[in-house]
Amino acid sequence: MSIVDSLSHLLRSVWNDLVNPFPGRLAQTWRIALTCALTTMIASVYGIPEAAISCYLVFFVMKADAAEGSILAVGLTVLVVFVVALVFLITRWVIDVPALRIVAIAATSLILLYLGSASQLGELGGIIALVVAFVLSLLGNVPFGEAATRGILYAWLMATMPMACVLVVNLTMGLKPTLLLRRTVEQRLLACADWLAQPTPQHRARLREQISEGQEIALKRLSMTRLLALGRGAENRRLARALRETYRLAIIALALPTDTAQADREAMAAEARRTARALGAGLAACEPERLPVGGATAVDQIWGALRDMAGTPERFPCEGPGAPFMRADARTNPEHMRYAVKTTTAAIICYLIYTGMQWQGIHTAMITCYVAALGSVAETVHKLALRIVGCLIGAALGIASIVFLMPHMTSVGAIMLLVFIGTFVSAWVWVGNERVSYAGVQIALAFLLTVLQGSGPTFDMDTARDRVMGILLGNCVLYIVVSQLWPVSVRERVRDCLHQALTHLGAMARMAPAGRSVQDARDLRVEQASKAAANIADMRQALGLAQLDIYRQRLSGAELRRVASAARTVRQAISRLVLCPPNDAGQAQRLQMLANRAMQMPADPNNRAHGVSVRHASASDGGNTLDHDIHRLETLINGR
Repeated sequence: MSIVDSLSHLLRSVWNDLVNPFPGRLAQTWRIALTCALTTMIASVYGIPEAAISCYLVFFVMKADAAEGSILAVGLTVLVVFVVALVFLITRWVIDVPALRIVAIAATSLILLYLGSASQLGELGGIIALVVAFVLSLLGNVPFGEAATRGILYAWLMATMPMACVLVVNLTMGLKPTLLLRRTVEQRLLACADWLAQPTPQHRARLREQISEGQEIALKRLSMTRLLALGRGAENRRLARALRETYRLAIIALALPTDTAQADREAMAAEARRTARALGAGLAACEPERLPVGGATAVDQIWGALRDMAGTPERFPCEGPGAPFMRADARTNPEHMRYAVKTTTAAIICYLIYTGMQWQGIHTAMITCYVAALGSVAETVHKLALRIVGCLIGAALGIASIVFLMPHMTSVGAIMLLVFIGTFVSAWVWVGNERVSYAGVQIALAFLLTVLQGSGPTFDMDTARDRVMGILLGNCVLYIVVSQLWPVSVRERVRDCLHQALTHLGAMARMAPAGRSVQDARDLRVEQASKAAANIADMRQALGLAQLDIYRQRLSGAELRRVASAARTVRQAISRLVLCPPNDAGQAQRLQMLANRAMQMPADPNNRAHGVSVRHASASDGGNTLDHDIHRLETLINGR
């Protein structure tokens, strides 16, 4: 696939994302727009500066789930207190010494970005690093210490005020997590029913998408529901059981033999739809008329999953251990620190450029380095492209608003309406598919920075020019740094995803019923299957960006076929392990050895070994056992 084909595919994805709305997209979109409008009103009335940044924060905190959004708002408010205290402490020593200010920016950035990459802190580490670096960079423009103190306090108010608006909207108009969980269960059951009744390619793709999404978001939503006691205990137990069983049902239904009788398919589809209606309405499903005979066939297991969703369970399903705060490779993988060094280097370069030019208006260059940096070159280029496109669209909307609408606006209500419309458009994109959603938040940022300056609207056309120039400068600097300083290929991202998927497969193979009930062992296997399927989805997404990699590290056609074959084999092994528990202790050990080997998967620049491997693997597609899948993965990963 050429670069032109990749761009064409990206454009088609954008279009499909815009014209194919999913349930809940409109609701989350208008809530984000409404919160931004309220934030703009409060900032204008009380003179709170940087209203654009306040509205920008809303996009990252306002979630589809009112409980999650509220917890994030409270958490960010508490976190800002610690950040402000840290900035106060640092400011005392660096306000009068520019060299120390640069050292402070670099040190805090390295630590926070490293933690963001090597721990569960994730993107939050980059956001905190951005806030600290940005506030410290502004100290050079402060004439005396008292003004610095006032500026830091205004920064605290600028961050906490929109969080209060998020809480108000969530508590009064937000969607309860139980409603979203019901919707998840209902949609999954309906997707299974459609595939069982009519096994068409469209229904297969829809069911695979349900499986690829995994269970992480839904299970986290369920945990918050239980933690905050937001639903009835009986309904929460029903939803907890239904989440596991519908995911297992989806995997088994996709593996259903093609020669299954149509009458059996239609009976299972009808029962799935009846269960979907009951659980979607918050009621207990009735036990199906046909009960499984205890066999290990896919048909029996589908009926077993439908039976297990009936009634109200007495307890919650068994859960596996939670992930530790630090990643397992936090100390051994040098990429975590290299990522922090590259991002910090790009940010410092941008800071020196606009400070040396005395052009503070392009400070968005430094912001770009923090929000657009990702692990691999291809992922960073993809995000940079979305940022540039979103920036240009948002700036165009902002300039058009200044020229044609601002002269006719005479009240705060008119500004609120303008912000509502502009953020509605950008939020619609932001809430969409993750492949293009980042463009939405960039549309919002460029639009808000153009039409809002200080605490209210602006008529200054220079603002739009400076913001766009800063974003373009940051893109250029970041690309040069990540492509020349320890460049990371998509190959590394693919290896990591394959390693994690195989690790979860090994965990599934080790979960024999001995020492726990059959139901608990099955729940734990389904939990690991969800994580493995999500890893494979991430790997396929990374492969879609392979053509954006720098030329000397780009995956060859043979490597792409080889990795795609490994992904298909892992998906097949997931189905086997969910359908039939393993009875060979050696299989788990072989899978774990493969997981360790995946991190050093050889890459042959001549493509000869890979071509042989793929042909060998494809020639043995007739196997139908887990041993066959493991042998095939050994062939693909070892490059024999």
